[in-house]
Amino acid sequence: MATYVRTQAIDHAIGERGSVALKVTSGDVRARAIAGGDAHLRATFEIKASSDAEADRIFEAIQLRVQRADGRLTVEELNGDASLGSVIGRIFGGIGHAGLTLEAEIPAAASLNLTGVSSDMEVSGFGGEQRYRTVSGDLLLSELSGSVQLETVSGDATIRADAPIGLQVQAVSGDLTVVGPLLQSLQANTVSGDIELEGALVPDGDFRVETVSGDLVFRLVGDATFEIRGLSTDVNSELDHRLEGQTDRRRLIVGRGGPLLVFSSMSGDVDVRRPRRINVPSPAPQSPAPASAGARESQLVVLRALERGEIDVDEATRRLEGGS
Repeated sequence: MATYVRTQAIDHAIGERGSVALKVTSGDVRARAIAGGDAHLRATFEIKASSDAEADRIFEAIQLRVQRADGRLTVEELNGDASLGSVIGRIFGGIGHAGLTLEAEIPAAASLNLTGVSSDMEVSGFGGEQRYRTVSGDLLLSELSGSVQLETVSGDATIRADAPIGLQVQAVSGDLTVVGPLLQSLQANTVSGDIELEGALVPDGDFRVETVSGDLVFRLVGDATFEIRGLSTDVNSELDHRLEGQTDRRRLIVGRGGPLLVFSSMSGDVDVRRPRRINVPSPAPQSPAPASAGARESQLVVLRALERGEIDVDEATRRLEGGS
């Protein structure tokens, strides 16, 4: 059988703050944010067929279903469903004649709802409300901000924010990495996946991490307090800290303390480390306090005595440093 390429172009004006829902069950997705109010999608199908005519017939059968409304665009594979359980079942009953790649350009502030199964996803530049659901696929989100909901099963997720971000996570058997300047909120529940965070916490945010056996590594910018609940949990910090409390309920206070993160686990560990991707500015050098008028006059007396040869350099140094 030969391979034939067919494309489906989808365009719709949703407005700068419209909504887009994408449901893909057998192909990879690349989505990036753009200015303006128009959404542009391009689906590329690689179809195995014995002839052009057969490829055309398959293409007609497998084109994405499109629903357009005022300020809203929904695109999904034939018989797709918003339920992850239904989408998983679709894997075993798919057509199997074609491979799909979906590329999307969507307004940066739009509400985005993206579901994928056996699909790797790359998404960049969005700042509105976002929801991502994946099964057996990896997810890379970059240059993000705003509010993000994430559900993953058997896939790793990496989030790189360039502005404050709020995050809700449900994960099974997949690792989560989040790097950003500022976390506004965090609600994360995992079964066996590890979580690595890097950044600072807002003072009044709500931060909670629950795992069954997953570890938490936090590359912390600034100070924080960690409330740790777990009988088999090891706690370590390479930053200045103190540890308080009993075995099953401890508080790790880093620096002067600050925003509170609650970690609950059956056997997961907590490790607080220095940041490695985010540059932490060095404190500005302190200028010496200006000398008082009396102190300046005393210094001049010493320097004039040195100039006249009445004292040597060692004696002048001793007097300037406060010696009698």
